[in-house]
Amino acid sequence: MGAVDVLIVGAGLAGARCAETLRALGFDGTILVAGGEPHPPYERPALSKEFLAGSRTAGSLAQRPDGFWEGEAIAFARGKTVTDIDLDARVAIVGARPVGWRHLVLATGARARRLPGVPEMSGVHHLRTLDDAHALRGDLWPGARLVVIGAGFVGAEVASTAHALGLDVAMIEDAPIPLGRVLGPEVGGRVAARIRAQGIELRLGTRLARVVDRGGRVRAVELADGELLACDAVLVGVGAVPNADLPSLSALARAEDGGFLTDACGRTAHPDVFACGDVASAWRPELGRHARREHWTAAAAAARSVANAIVGAERPDHSESFFWSDQFGWRLQMVGESGGTCPPRSARTTPRGSWCATATGRAGFAAASP
Repeated sequence: MGAVDVLIVGAGLAGARCAETLRALGFDGTILVAGGEPHPPYERPALSKEFLAGSRTAGSLAQRPDGFWEGEAIAFARGKTVTDIDLDARVAIVGARPVGWRHLVLATGARARRLPGVPEMSGVHHLRTLDDAHALRGDLWPGARLVVIGAGFVGAEVASTAHALGLDVAMIEDAPIPLGRVLGPEVGGRVAARIRAQGIELRLGTRLARVVDRGGRVRAVELADGELLACDAVLVGVGAVPNADLPSLSALARAEDGGFLTDACGRTAHPDVFACGDVASAWRPELGRHARREHWTAAAAAARSVANAIVGAERPDHSESFFWSDQFGWRLQMVGESGGTCPPRSARTTPRGSWCATATGRAGFAAASP
Protein backbone atom coordinates (compact mmCIF):
# COMPACT_ATOMS: atom_id res chain seq x y z
CA MET A 1 0.00 0.00 0.00
CA GLY A 2 1.28 3.44 -0.92
CA ALA A 3 0.87 6.44 1.34
CA VAL A 4 0.83 10.21 0.83
CA ASP A 5 0.83 13.21 3.11
CA VAL A 6 -2.20 14.78 1.44
CA LEU A 7 -4.81 12.93 -0.58
CA ILE A 8 -7.19 15.24 -2.45
CA VAL A 9 -10.33 13.53 -3.74
CA GLY A 10 -11.54 15.52 -6.72
CA ALA A 11 -9.51 17.12 -9.51
CA GLY A 12 -11.72 20.11 -10.26
CA LEU A 13 -10.98 23.72 -9.41
CA ALA A 14 -11.14 23.25 -5.63
CA GLY A 15 -8.93 20.17 -5.55
CA ALA A 16 -6.34 21.55 -7.95
CA ARG A 17 -6.26 24.98 -6.28
CA CYS A 18 -5.77 23.37 -2.87
CA ALA A 19 -2.81 21.35 -4.16
CA GLU A 20 -1.04 24.28 -5.80
CA THR A 21 -1.68 26.53 -2.79
CA LEU A 22 -0.02 23.95 -0.54
CA ARG A 23 3.11 24.19 -2.68
CA ALA A 24 2.94 27.99 -2.72
CA LEU A 25 2.87 27.90 1.08
CA GLY A 26 6.05 25.84 1.17
CA PHE A 27 4.49 22.44 1.90
CA ASP A 28 6.99 19.81 0.77
CA GLY A 29 5.08 16.62 1.58
CA THR A 30 3.65 14.24 -1.02
CA ILE A 31 0.36 15.24 -2.67
CA LEU A 32 -1.93 13.00 -4.71
CA VAL A 33 -5.01 14.38 -6.49
CA ALA A 34 -7.51 11.69 -7.52
CA GLY A 35 -10.26 12.46 -10.05
CA GLY A 36 -12.75 10.39 -11.97
CA GLU A 37 -12.24 12.29 -15.24
CA PRO A 38 -9.32 11.48 -17.55
CA HIS A 39 -8.58 15.16 -18.23
CA PRO A 40 -6.14 17.41 -16.41
CA PRO A 41 -7.86 20.13 -14.31
CA TYR A 42 -9.83 22.48 -16.54
CA GLU A 43 -12.00 25.57 -16.30
CA ARG A 44 -15.72 24.74 -16.31
CA PRO A 45 -17.34 28.17 -16.85
CA ALA A 46 -16.57 28.12 -20.59
CA LEU A 47 -18.30 24.77 -21.14
CA SER A 48 -21.71 26.39 -21.59
CA LYS A 49 -20.39 29.29 -23.62
CA GLU A 50 -17.14 29.53 -25.61
CA PHE A 51 -16.42 25.80 -25.76
CA LEU A 52 -19.99 24.98 -26.74
CA ALA A 53 -19.85 27.70 -29.38
CA GLY A 54 -16.62 26.28 -30.79
CA SER A 55 -14.50 29.36 -30.11
CA ARG A 56 -12.35 27.54 -27.54
CA THR A 57 -10.76 24.11 -27.63
CA ALA A 58 -10.52 21.59 -24.84
CA GLY A 59 -6.78 22.26 -24.55
CA SER A 60 -7.37 25.95 -23.98
CA LEU A 61 -9.50 25.18 -20.91
CA ALA A 62 -6.59 23.73 -18.92
CA GLN A 63 -6.16 25.45 -15.56
CA ARG A 64 -2.39 25.37 -15.87
CA PRO A 65 0.06 24.92 -18.78
CA ASP A 66 1.68 21.63 -19.69
CA GLY A 67 4.31 20.56 -17.18
CA PHE A 68 3.02 22.73 -14.34
CA TRP A 69 1.78 19.94 -12.10
CA GLU A 70 4.88 17.82 -12.64
CA GLY A 71 7.04 20.83 -11.88
CA GLU A 72 5.20 21.31 -8.59
CA ALA A 73 5.58 17.60 -7.72
CA ILE A 74 1.81 17.19 -7.58
CA ALA A 75 0.77 13.69 -8.63
CA PHE A 76 -2.55 12.91 -10.30
CA ALA A 77 -4.59 9.72 -10.48
CA ARG A 78 -6.72 10.63 -13.49
CA GLY A 79 -9.73 8.54 -14.36
CA LYS A 80 -9.52 6.90 -10.94
CA THR A 81 -12.65 6.98 -8.80
CA VAL A 82 -12.28 6.78 -5.03
CA THR A 83 -14.63 3.95 -4.12
CA ASP A 84 -14.05 3.66 -0.37
CA ILE A 85 -12.52 5.72 2.44
CA ASP A 86 -11.74 4.35 5.91
CA LEU A 87 -11.56 7.46 8.08
CA ASP A 88 -10.22 5.66 11.13
CA ALA A 89 -7.52 3.67 9.30
CA ARG A 90 -6.80 6.67 7.04
CA VAL A 91 -6.87 4.57 3.89
CA ALA A 92 -8.72 5.21 0.63
CA ILE A 93 -9.25 2.95 -2.37
CA VAL A 94 -8.16 4.94 -5.42
CA GLY A 95 -9.19 2.97 -8.46
CA ALA A 96 -8.32 -0.49 -7.17
CA ARG A 97 -5.29 0.61 -5.13
CA PRO A 98 -5.27 1.34 -1.38
CA VAL A 99 -3.63 4.65 -0.53
CA GLY A 100 -2.84 5.79 2.99
CA TRP A 101 -3.08 9.48 3.86
CA ARG A 102 -2.20 11.88 6.65
CA HIS A 103 -4.55 14.64 5.52
CA LEU A 104 -7.66 14.08 3.42
CA VAL A 105 -9.35 16.79 1.34
CA LEU A 106 -12.82 16.09 -0.06
CA ALA A 107 -13.23 18.23 -3.18
CA THR A 108 -15.60 15.96 -5.07
CA GLY A 109 -17.78 18.77 -6.42
CA ALA A 110 -21.34 18.19 -7.55
CA ARG A 111 -23.18 16.39 -10.31
CA ALA A 112 -26.06 17.55 -12.48
CA ARG A 113 -29.44 16.90 -10.93
CA ARG A 114 -31.60 14.34 -12.73
CA LEU A 115 -35.35 14.66 -13.21
CA PRO A 116 -37.71 11.74 -12.66
CA GLY A 117 -39.35 10.74 -15.90
CA VAL A 118 -36.36 11.78 -18.01
CA PRO A 119 -34.52 8.57 -18.92
CA GLU A 120 -31.08 8.38 -20.43
CA MET A 121 -31.45 8.45 -24.22
CA SER A 122 -29.80 9.89 -27.27
CA GLY A 123 -30.33 13.64 -27.51
CA VAL A 124 -31.00 14.19 -23.79
CA HIS A 125 -28.13 16.03 -22.15
CA HIS A 126 -26.90 17.30 -18.80
CA LEU A 127 -23.95 19.69 -18.59
CA ARG A 128 -21.36 19.39 -15.87
CA THR A 129 -18.19 17.99 -17.42
CA LEU A 130 -16.05 18.41 -20.52
CA ASP A 131 -17.37 15.10 -21.87
CA ASP A 132 -20.94 16.35 -21.32
CA ALA A 133 -20.11 19.47 -23.32
CA HIS A 134 -18.59 17.41 -26.15
CA ALA A 135 -21.76 15.34 -26.39
CA LEU A 136 -24.06 18.38 -26.29
CA ARG A 137 -22.04 20.25 -28.90
CA GLY A 138 -22.59 17.38 -31.33
CA ASP A 139 -26.35 18.04 -31.21
CA LEU A 140 -26.18 21.79 -31.79
CA TRP A 141 -26.51 22.46 -35.49
CA PRO A 142 -28.16 25.42 -37.27
CA GLY A 143 -31.87 24.89 -37.69
CA ALA A 144 -32.15 22.24 -34.96
CA ARG A 145 -34.73 22.60 -32.20
CA LEU A 146 -33.39 22.60 -28.62
CA VAL A 147 -35.58 22.46 -25.54
CA VAL A 148 -33.92 23.60 -22.31
CA ILE A 149 -35.52 22.39 -19.08
CA GLY A 150 -34.73 24.96 -16.39
CA ALA A 151 -34.03 28.67 -16.76
CA GLY A 152 -31.18 28.83 -14.27
CA PHE A 153 -27.69 30.00 -15.12
CA VAL A 154 -26.55 26.89 -16.99
CA GLY A 155 -29.82 26.57 -18.88
CA ALA A 156 -29.82 30.23 -19.87
CA GLU A 157 -26.17 30.21 -20.95
CA VAL A 158 -26.67 27.13 -23.12
CA ALA A 159 -29.86 28.61 -24.59
CA SER A 160 -27.97 31.80 -25.40
CA THR A 161 -25.12 29.90 -27.04
CA ALA A 162 -27.43 27.63 -29.02
CA HIS A 163 -29.50 30.57 -30.25
CA ALA A 164 -26.34 32.30 -31.48
CA LEU A 165 -25.43 29.11 -33.35
CA GLY A 166 -28.70 29.31 -35.28
CA LEU A 167 -30.86 26.88 -33.31
CA ASP A 168 -34.54 27.32 -32.52
CA VAL A 169 -34.65 27.33 -28.70
CA ALA A 170 -37.44 26.91 -26.17
CA MET A 171 -36.94 27.17 -22.39
CA ILE A 172 -39.24 25.49 -19.87
CA GLU A 173 -39.26 26.76 -16.27
CA ASP A 174 -41.75 25.81 -13.56
CA ALA A 175 -41.12 29.02 -11.57
CA PRO A 176 -43.03 32.22 -12.46
CA ILE A 177 -39.80 34.04 -13.36
CA PRO A 178 -36.27 32.87 -14.19
CA LEU A 179 -33.61 33.12 -11.48
CA GLY A 180 -36.09 34.62 -9.03
CA ARG A 181 -34.71 32.69 -6.04
CA VAL A 182 -31.26 34.18 -6.62
CA LEU A 183 -31.83 37.55 -8.25
CA GLY A 184 -35.29 38.43 -6.98
CA PRO A 185 -38.52 39.21 -8.84
CA GLU A 186 -37.54 42.57 -10.34
CA VAL A 187 -34.25 41.44 -11.84
CA GLY A 188 -35.72 38.05 -12.77
CA GLY A 189 -38.41 39.90 -14.70
CA ARG A 190 -35.79 41.90 -16.57
CA VAL A 191 -33.97 38.69 -17.47
CA ALA A 192 -37.20 37.14 -18.75
CA ALA A 193 -37.85 40.16 -20.95
CA ARG A 194 -34.29 40.01 -22.27
CA ILE A 195 -34.59 36.31 -23.13
CA ARG A 196 -37.82 36.85 -25.05
CA ALA A 197 -36.44 39.90 -26.81
CA GLN A 198 -33.67 37.70 -28.22
CA GLY A 199 -36.23 35.42 -29.86
CA ILE A 200 -36.26 32.59 -27.31
CA GLU A 201 -39.55 30.86 -26.55
CA LEU A 202 -39.75 31.11 -22.75
CA ARG A 203 -42.45 29.06 -21.01
CA LEU A 204 -42.78 30.07 -17.34
CA GLY A 205 -44.88 28.34 -14.70
CA THR A 206 -44.75 25.23 -16.85
CA ARG A 207 -43.74 21.73 -15.81
CA LEU A 208 -42.26 18.90 -17.83
CA ALA A 209 -44.29 15.69 -17.84
CA ARG A 210 -42.05 13.42 -19.91
CA VAL A 211 -39.79 13.20 -22.92
CA VAL A 212 -40.95 11.41 -26.04
CA ASP A 213 -38.57 9.25 -28.04
CA ARG A 214 -38.60 7.49 -31.35
CA GLY A 215 -36.12 4.68 -31.87
CA GLY A 216 -34.26 5.58 -28.70
CA ARG A 217 -33.77 9.27 -29.54
CA VAL A 218 -35.69 12.20 -28.09
CA ARG A 219 -38.20 13.73 -30.50
CA ALA A 220 -40.42 15.85 -28.25
CA VAL A 221 -41.16 16.87 -24.69
CA GLU A 222 -44.63 16.69 -23.21
CA LEU A 223 -45.68 19.45 -20.81
CA ALA A 224 -47.90 18.97 -17.78
CA ASP A 225 -50.94 20.25 -19.72
CA GLY A 226 -50.40 17.64 -22.44
CA GLU A 227 -48.86 19.96 -25.04
CA LEU A 228 -46.09 18.44 -27.12
CA LEU A 229 -43.03 20.46 -28.16
CA ALA A 230 -41.08 18.82 -30.97
CA CYS A 231 -37.31 18.94 -30.58
CA ASP A 232 -34.03 17.47 -31.77
CA ALA A 233 -32.27 17.72 -28.41
CA VAL A 234 -32.99 18.45 -24.75
CA LEU A 235 -30.78 19.97 -22.06
CA VAL A 236 -31.82 19.37 -18.46
CA GLY A 237 -30.43 22.22 -16.36
CA VAL A 238 -32.16 22.03 -12.99
CA GLY A 239 -29.31 22.45 -10.55
CA ALA A 240 -26.68 20.21 -9.02
CA VAL A 241 -26.34 17.69 -6.19
CA PRO A 242 -23.19 17.45 -4.00
CA ASN A 243 -21.08 14.36 -4.60
CA ALA A 244 -21.15 13.43 -0.94
CA ASP A 245 -22.90 10.08 -0.96
CA LEU A 246 -19.99 7.67 -0.49
CA PRO A 247 -21.38 5.27 2.17
CA SER A 248 -18.10 5.09 4.08
CA LEU A 249 -18.33 8.85 4.74
CA SER A 250 -21.68 8.60 6.51
CA ALA A 251 -20.01 9.55 9.81
CA LEU A 252 -19.33 13.06 8.52
CA ALA A 253 -22.01 15.61 9.36
CA ARG A 254 -24.07 16.91 6.43
CA ALA A 255 -26.08 20.01 5.70
CA GLU A 256 -29.70 19.76 4.60
CA ASP A 257 -28.62 19.98 0.96
CA GLY A 258 -26.20 17.08 1.41
CA GLY A 259 -22.91 19.00 1.57
CA PHE A 260 -20.27 18.20 4.19
CA LEU A 261 -20.40 20.58 7.15
CA THR A 262 -17.11 22.36 7.84
CA ASP A 263 -15.81 25.25 9.87
CA ALA A 264 -14.74 28.50 8.20
CA CYS A 265 -11.36 26.94 7.33
CA GLY A 266 -12.81 23.83 5.70
CA ARG A 267 -12.28 21.41 8.59
CA THR A 268 -14.84 18.68 9.14
CA ALA A 269 -15.44 17.26 12.62
CA HIS A 270 -13.09 14.36 11.84
CA PRO A 271 -9.38 15.02 12.54
CA ASP A 272 -7.36 15.94 9.44
CA VAL A 273 -10.34 15.62 7.10
CA PHE A 274 -11.29 18.73 5.13
CA ALA A 275 -13.84 19.63 2.47
CA CYS A 276 -14.03 22.49 -0.03
CA GLY A 277 -15.78 23.49 -3.20
CA ASP A 278 -19.29 22.51 -4.24
CA VAL A 279 -19.37 19.54 -1.85
CA ALA A 280 -18.79 21.62 1.30
CA SER A 281 -21.19 23.66 3.39
CA ALA A 282 -18.86 25.97 5.30
CA TRP A 283 -19.60 28.01 8.39
CA ARG A 284 -20.12 31.66 7.44
CA PRO A 285 -19.74 33.86 10.52
CA GLU A 286 -21.08 36.87 8.64
CA LEU A 287 -24.30 34.93 7.97
CA GLY A 288 -24.47 33.05 11.25
CA ARG A 289 -25.01 29.76 9.43
CA HIS A 290 -23.47 27.19 7.12
CA ALA A 291 -23.78 27.85 3.40
CA ARG A 292 -22.80 25.96 0.25
CA ARG A 293 -21.71 28.16 -2.64
CA GLU A 294 -21.56 26.68 -6.14
CA HIS A 295 -19.41 29.37 -7.72
CA TRP A 296 -15.89 29.47 -9.19
CA THR A 297 -14.70 32.21 -6.84
CA ALA A 298 -16.07 30.41 -3.77
CA ALA A 299 -14.34 27.13 -4.69
CA ALA A 300 -11.00 28.88 -5.16
CA ALA A 301 -11.25 30.80 -1.88
CA ALA A 302 -12.30 27.73 0.12
CA ALA A 303 -9.45 25.67 -1.36
CA ARG A 304 -6.94 28.28 -0.23
CA SER A 305 -8.40 28.22 3.29
CA VAL A 306 -8.05 24.43 3.46
CA ALA A 307 -4.44 24.54 2.27
CA ASN A 308 -3.61 27.09 4.95
CA ALA A 309 -5.29 24.96 7.61
CA ILE A 310 -3.25 21.92 6.59
CA VAL A 311 0.02 23.79 7.09
CA GLY A 312 -1.16 25.09 10.48
CA ALA A 313 -2.25 28.59 9.47
CA GLU A 314 -5.67 30.13 10.01
CA ARG A 315 -7.15 31.80 6.98
CA PRO A 316 -10.94 31.53 7.18
CA ASP A 317 -12.85 32.32 4.03
CA HIS A 318 -14.79 35.51 4.79
CA SER A 319 -15.14 36.54 1.16
CA GLU A 320 -18.44 37.83 -0.16
CA SER A 321 -20.36 35.55 -2.47
CA PHE A 322 -19.65 36.65 -6.05
CA PHE A 323 -20.50 35.15 -9.40
CA TRP A 324 -21.21 36.14 -12.97
CA SER A 325 -23.04 34.76 -15.98
CA ASP A 326 -22.75 35.72 -19.66
CA GLN A 327 -26.04 35.27 -21.52
CA PHE A 328 -27.98 36.95 -24.32
CA GLY A 329 -25.45 39.78 -24.67
CA TRP A 330 -25.52 40.61 -20.97
CA ARG A 331 -23.05 39.93 -18.21
CA LEU A 332 -24.95 39.37 -14.98
CA GLN A 333 -22.92 39.92 -11.82
CA MET A 334 -24.05 39.25 -8.27
CA VAL A 335 -22.25 40.18 -5.07
CA GLY A 336 -23.50 39.20 -1.63
CA GLU A 337 -26.31 37.04 -0.32
CA SER A 338 -29.62 38.11 -1.80
CA GLY A 339 -31.76 35.29 -0.46
CA GLY A 340 -33.94 35.78 -3.54
CA THR A 341 -35.35 39.09 -2.32
CA CYS A 342 -33.70 42.08 -4.09
CA PRO A 343 -36.26 44.80 -3.45
CA PRO A 344 -33.99 47.67 -4.47
CA ARG A 345 -33.28 50.17 -1.76
CA SER A 346 -31.75 52.13 -4.61
CA ALA A 347 -31.52 51.47 -8.31
CA ARG A 348 -29.97 53.39 -11.13
CA THR A 349 -28.77 53.02 -14.68
CA THR A 350 -25.04 53.24 -15.25
CA PRO A 351 -22.79 52.90 -18.29
CA ARG A 352 -22.17 49.34 -17.09
CA GLY A 353 -25.85 48.48 -16.88
CA SER A 354 -28.42 48.36 -14.07
CA TRP A 355 -27.83 47.76 -10.39
CA CYS A 356 -29.97 46.94 -7.42
CA ALA A 357 -29.25 46.29 -3.75
CA THR A 358 -31.18 44.47 -1.09
CA ALA A 359 -32.63 46.37 1.82
CA THR A 360 -29.58 45.35 3.84
CA GLY A 361 -27.22 46.65 1.19
CA ARG A 362 -25.34 43.35 1.26
CA ALA A 363 -26.06 42.27 -2.29
CA GLY A 364 -25.71 43.92 -5.64
CA PHE A 365 -26.57 43.04 -9.24
CA ALA A 366 -25.27 44.40 -12.51
CA ALA A 367 -26.17 43.68 -16.11
CA ALA A 368 -23.76 44.85 -18.78
CA SER A 369 -22.41 43.88 -22.12
CA PRO A 370 -19.57 41.36 -21.59
